[in-house]
Amino acid sequence: MMTKRERVFASIQRGNLDAIPWQFDLTFAVIEKLKAYFNTEDWGEALDDHIIRVGRKPFEDPTGNLPMELRRDEFGVIWRRDARDYQVGNWGELVDYPLKEPSLKNYQFPNGPILGSWDHVATIRNSYPDHFLVAGGFGLFEHGWAMCGFQDYLSYIAAEPDFVDELTERLADYSCALTRSLAGSGIDGIRFGDDWGFQDRLMIRPDTWRRIYKKHYRRIYEAARQAGLVVMIHCCGNITDLLPDLVELGVEVVHPLQPEAMDVEFCQREYGKDLTFWGGLGSQSTLPLGTPDDVKREVRDRLELFHDGGYILAPAGAAPADTPAENIAAIVEVARAQLAG
Repeated sequence: MMTKRERVFASIQRGNLDAIPWQFDLTFAVIEKLKAYFNTEDWGEALDDHIIRVGRKPFEDPTGNLPMELRRDEFGVIWRRDARDYQVGNWGELVDYPLKEPSLKNYQFPNGPILGSWDHVATIRNSYPDHFLVAGGFGLFEHGWAMCGFQDYLSYIAAEPDFVDELTERLADYSCALTRSLAGSGIDGIRFGDDWGFQDRLMIRPDTWRRIYKKHYRRIYEAARQAGLVVMIHCCGNITDLLPDLVELGVEVVHPLQPEAMDVEFCQREYGKDLTFWGGLGSQSTLPLGTPDDVKREVRDRLELFHDGGYILAPAGAAPADTPAENIAAIVEVARAQLAG
């Protein structure tokens, strides 16, 4: 029988595969439900999760003068995360940002990645020798709007393209340096997070994405390949129009393949030979609103569609706070049955 790490690689590479691998992104609220459901603190072991996600060392704010619910990152962006956020998910709120005008003239970029950003990876690899380790990559679009404010940033894309290009280039420099520092660390893949999509279309026109961002994504994805990493992206919403570009840029895995936003069968049929899709289970529909039997049917549909590989079974984004533990357990039940049968 394959190890979990071997199984993920085999699915991505379309090799000999004994089962489709599975993985769970979960909100904190769902994790607490699962601990109670399985009566264990080790919920990852209970779910037989194949993938361990690894974050970089957090930024330590030298000022230390923010309330507990606020956090400043190394770019000067301030986020809020408190009890209200955990009721709906793990996502905080942008509170303040450093670029009030479309100019970098008086802004000081970080000198580079935080020293020792990945020093903890060796310990995690030793703890999970048979799992596939995925580092969290540094994206461009989301960091751009976080530094400028969302609405202002979208207006800058239209009215201040030179500024957006300069900012994006600097962010790409940072991303490449952070990614290169992963070489030889024991990490298997890197998942760059950037949400470009609304539910029904892209936030910006495809030609604008190609003109401003594509060359910079090419650089950061190449840095990942040179570091020996599987290139993965996370992007919520409908990004069907960009799938050919992602193939061209050498992306290997696309997450989360939201069935409420994208046609799962179309994506598999048209792009399944080039891209591995990670996700596909309805986090806005079946998981929070369906019964365990509904979940099992959806899981079986996905396993049948992707039976030759090119798939990692998972919720399409973090299972939201109102997802019953029984529905997550139903995913595991069907996924494990592959190995028995």
